[in-house]
Amino acid sequence: MKKIVSSFPLLSIWGTSIANALAITTFNILAPVHRSMPNQPDPDLNRRESERQEWWRPRAEGVADYIAEKFASSDVILLQEWWFDESFTRIFDEAIGDAFERVAERRPGSVVGQHRDDGMCCLVRKQGLLELVKSDKVLTGPQRIAQIIQCRERLPNNGEGGRNVFIANSHLSFPGDKDPTINNERQKKEAGIILDALTNARNEWDKTSLSTESCLEIICGDFNSNSCSSAAALVEDNNFVNCVSATANQLLTSVGGAVNIGTTHCDHLGNRVSVDHIFLRVAKRKDNKDGQRSSVKPERCSALALGYLDTQGTRILAVQRDKILISGSAVLSDHRPVTAKIEWPRLKKTDEKLSDMYINVTMPLDPLEPAWGIVQDDDRL
Repeated sequence: MKKIVSSFPLLSIWGTSIANALAITTFNILAPVHRSMPNQPDPDLNRRESERQEWWRPRAEGVADYIAEKFASSDVILLQEWWFDESFTRIFDEAIGDAFERVAERRPGSVVGQHRDDGMCCLVRKQGLLELVKSDKVLTGPQRIAQIIQCRERLPNNGEGGRNVFIANSHLSFPGDKDPTINNERQKKEAGIILDALTNARNEWDKTSLSTESCLEIICGDFNSNSCSSAAALVEDNNFVNCVSATANQLLTSVGGAVNIGTTHCDHLGNRVSVDHIFLRVAKRKDNKDGQRSSVKPERCSALALGYLDTQGTRILAVQRDKILISGSAVLSDHRPVTAKIEWPRLKKTDEKLSDMYINVTMPLDPLEPAWGIVQDDDRL
C-alpha cells in the first residue's frame, strides 16, 4: 500500500511556535547547463538553456526572486545544481546577498584539475538561528559530490559556545541503468560515503572542541530515489529520521514505515517522482569516535518514528513541499523545494527516558515497487 502525504503544509500538533523553529530547505534549482530548451525545431540539437543569456536569465531571476520571497525565514537553504557562471551568481547575490551568506562547492570534471560548470550551494540566513562555520566537499562518484557544511548556533549578544549543526547537501546519481539492483547499490554506496563524511567532519570538530553538548546532523537533497530506496534505508539505519515519515506518524496518517511527501520532481523522461528528502539525527560526542559506521543495525525507539530526536525536546515539527510548476516551458525548476521545521530547545539534561517500544521505520511502502518508482498521485501541475 502506498502512502502519500498531501501537498498542504503539515502543521505542528505540539503547540510549539513554528515561527521560532529551525527551518531547513532543500531545492534542486535545475542548472541552465542541464536544461534542454523546449520546443526546439530540431530536437536532435539538444540545445541547452545556458547557451544564450536571453534563454537562461529570465528563469534565473525568477528562481532568485522566488527564494528571496518564499524562503526569507529559512535558516539554511541547500541548493543542488548551482551554476558557477559569474552573471548567474550575480543575479542571486543581488536578490538574496543582503539576507544570506553563500558558500558553494564545484563538481570535478573528467580530467584532473578541471571542473564541471555546476555543483552545490548553501545559503545561511545572516539574521537566522545559525551562522556559517565552514564548507567542504566529498567525492561520492565520478564527477559527483556532496557538500559538507558546518554551522554553529547563533547565541544572543554574540555569546560563545553555540551548538553545532553538520549538514550534507546531497545529490545522488540518476538511476539510469536498466538493472535496478545496480542503481540501488550505486546510490547506497554514495549515501554511505556521505554518512562517513558527515561523521568524520563531526569527529574532527570533536578533537578540538571543549563542548560536551550534542550536535544536530542533517542529510538532505535530491536522492534521485524515493523514501523506500536502499540509500534512504541506509541513512535511516544510522539513526537518521525521515522528516516526512515522522510528521505523518504525528498526524496519525501512517501506520509505520517510509512515507513519501508526494511529487517533488518531473524528470527528463516525464516521470513524476518523490526524490527530495530531509533526514535528521542528534549525535552525541561519544557516537562513532572511530569514524566508522556500525555494521549492526541499531534498534529504533518508537519515539524516533514520531520525530523525537532526543530526550531534551529536539523534534521535527512540520514538513512542507512548495507546489510550484515542474513541467512545461515556464517552470522555475523541475523540482519542488521541501522545508522541514525543527524544535531545538536549550534545556538542562534530564533523566527522562523515551519509550522502550521499538519499531522498524524503514519498511518499504511496496515491496514490488522499485525505489525510484513513479508516485501515482493526482498531481499534474
